[in-house]
Amino acid sequence: MPTDMRFAIKDQTRIEATPQARGTCPGCGAELVAKCGNVKVWHWAHKGQRHCDPWWENETEWHRAWKNNFPTDWQEIPARDPKGELHIADIKTPHGLVVEFQHSHLKEDEALQRTAFHQNIIWVVDAMRRKTDASQFVRAKYEGIRHDTKDGVVDQLWLYSARLLKEWTKVGVITAFDFGGEKVWLLRRVHSDWIYGFDYPKTELIEHISEGSPFPDVLFGKPRR
Repeated sequence: MPTDMRFAIKDQTRIEATPQARGTCPGCGAELVAKCGNVKVWHWAHKGQRHCDPWWENETEWHRAWKNNFPTDWQEIPARDPKGELHIADIKTPHGLVVEFQHSHLKEDEALQRTAFHQNIIWVVDAMRRKTDASQFVRAKYEGIRHDTKDGVVDQLWLYSARLLKEWTKVGVITAFDFGGEKVWLLRRVHSDWIYGFDYPKTELIEHISEGSPFPDVLFGKPRR
């Protein structure tokens, strides 16, 4: 399957794909082909079928929309592991925070490997990829425990009440589930089989990432159902 990138290098400058343009991969230096059709967002692809980063995910409109919230020179930042294998971060801020946007299904072992490699990382997950995830998550919130706080409501959800929770709790870092609205659900803490998180405005999440400021934590008082 062809692999998509937003940027190529030409004359030591990052450029976006345009018809007939030429460029090289900022990670491996291989020649890239500009793909400028009428269906997918314009992008670059390696000439072969294999991307130089084994973790790379084809970019969707959803990826591009999230990336557009940040400066282009923070996007698609390459780094190598101790064995020399190349990995390209979706976003890496000047503060050293990596943000990975995940649309397709990701195996648990790869999620853990990528988290361990980047270390200072948060995940943003497309929670609308599967048709049933949104309704399942709404039910999990309804069946969970709601905690009043001075800043709003914190949800305490059972690990096995939603597929998204089972898939993403083991990474051990902040994970934002994007259900397509103006807020994400921020998975913030895991304690045994209970998951703690809350609805949080996307604009404020983007501000925290951009400014390098601390993300809100789970602080709550008496639960109510």
